[in-house]
Amino acid sequence: MNCLSPQELEAYLDDRLAQTDRQKWEQHLDHCPRCQQQLEAYIDCLAQANEPWAETISADLEQKVIQSLSPHPVSILSRTADARAATPARQKKRSMTVMKNVSIAAAALALVVSGGMLVSPTFSSYVNAAFASKPLNNQAPALAVSKTILGQFGDDGIRQAVQNGFTQFPQAKVTDQGITFAVQEVIADPLRIQLAASITDQAGKPLEVFWQDMYQQGAKKPVVTLKDKQGNILQPADLAEAGRWENPNDEWKSQRNMAGQLFLERELKTYFPDASKIPDELVVEFSIQQMDETKGNWKLSIPVNMQKAKAATRSQAIHKSYTTPQGITFTLQEMTFAPTGVELVIDRSANTDKSASYSYELVDDRGTVIAARDPQMFTARVNKSQNDIRSMSDVPFQSIEGGYRNFHYFQPIDPKTKLSFKLGSVYTEEPTDFRVKIDLGQLEQQPVLAADHEDRFTFKKFVKAPDRAVDVKGYDDGAYKVNPDGTTTKIEGHHIAYDITLGKNTAPLLTAPAYWTITDETGKEHDTDFYTDKSELVNGLAHFAGTMLVKDSEPLPKELIITSTKRMVKHDDAEWQVRILNGK
Repeated sequence: MNCLSPQELEAYLDDRLAQTDRQKWEQHLDHCPRCQQQLEAYIDCLAQANEPWAETISADLEQKVIQSLSPHPVSILSRTADARAATPARQKKRSMTVMKNVSIAAAALALVVSGGMLVSPTFSSYVNAAFASKPLNNQAPALAVSKTILGQFGDDGIRQAVQNGFTQFPQAKVTDQGITFAVQEVIADPLRIQLAASITDQAGKPLEVFWQDMYQQGAKKPVVTLKDKQGNILQPADLAEAGRWENPNDEWKSQRNMAGQLFLERELKTYFPDASKIPDELVVEFSIQQMDETKGNWKLSIPVNMQKAKAATRSQAIHKSYTTPQGITFTLQEMTFAPTGVELVIDRSANTDKSASYSYELVDDRGTVIAARDPQMFTARVNKSQNDIRSMSDVPFQSIEGGYRNFHYFQPIDPKTKLSFKLGSVYTEEPTDFRVKIDLGQLEQQPVLAADHEDRFTFKKFVKAPDRAVDVKGYDDGAYKVNPDGTTTKIEGHHIAYDITLGKNTAPLLTAPAYWTITDETGKEHDTDFYTDKSELVNGLAHFAGTMLVKDSEPLPKELIITSTKRMVKHDDAEWQVRILNGK
């Protein structure tokens, strides 16, 4: 499993992960010192900010709060602290401060969200302060940033929109078969729409249903439909040449936190390539016929007023171009500033294939990086994206005359900032002639080494790690598929461990296997899955390690031959920095 990104660490601390995802990350955290250190460092920042108010909590109340919590995430920190028994006393004290602060913050979050009684008026003030925009001083508690669900659990852009009064409260619900589906809050602007909902039983207990059914393989019927005020169904424009998803519900992203809230989000670019065409009112319609094993009829129509958000959205034309030494022309078209974020539109010439990609930074007049973008195929620690809206990172490109149009989304940027666009690396497919033969009998005794240009590959016998984190219980080698009914089936095949270090002129992503063809000594081609346990930059070079599963390899072949005719090359010879915002 890959290490956690900063965004995933934040989502974990905020309890914004689905239960299965949370369990997966906790299993990883149990055995990954790097992520444990990252987690503690992240919480330590919160601890330093909240230390003044945390110190005023009585020891007795603090202990009651901690005892009422689940092991998330204090248990991870406890194990980390135990493992550092030899650390200086100052470090131990700091770790306990971290644990205390995150415990109280987690308790505050749980109490506020669940609607339970706060244990005292004094503690209630501190609960509000835990979500304040400024640390609480010792004199008086600060006002809460927001008491709304989206204000507490949304990303920076959503929270800013809440602060600026863009939250809508439909308070719509429907009950059938003793199960209540409700939508409490909506945030919408020309970039995206996000809803906070819940599904509860007769006792008000959250249920883990609907969002699982929504993404079952083979689900052809949409459970969420976008309409205009007149009831006309709005169809997403076909921006990607690959066409629509087979499952129409895939286009709605969903998350569930431990308090039981369900968050649904959908970008609007695929519905309205031209934001001026967005109606003043939209309707989000839910039609759910089954909650887990319970069949019923849960229908809701949620009106969404777009007028205020449309009025608060403006676009800034840029129209500046540059041609790289590889002959690729980039044109910065415009930036759109909306209540929940910023959209940057970039056109790329078609004299290269669609696989070409690029990275860039947005910097202010002092050289500070305000935002950055790496291709989304860059994973985990090799991805240098910064302040991007992760949930909108996979918006497809649009084919235009003479090339392709890309849409990139970032957390809110002040339009009065003096901002420049700085092109980084450019990545293109180039031909190669890579071939390596793996004798599976000899692989038991010694690894196989191979090279392609400056890239180095090691293939060796797969040894199952006893503490390896697993995605699904019972499949510690990662080899399983999810059936339409939600059950899992083991995928049979042969595992080989791999270790890859890419050269400085190779794109820093696990791109090599994407170009590999794997055959055996008889010429039979084998399908292969790759499981990445490590992705990191070491001395500026991308390093990956994990296992490859060669499917349909029973009986076991004598040899496997890996060949490739293409590779992804990294070019750092572009020199383009141009002002895109004048700060007016």
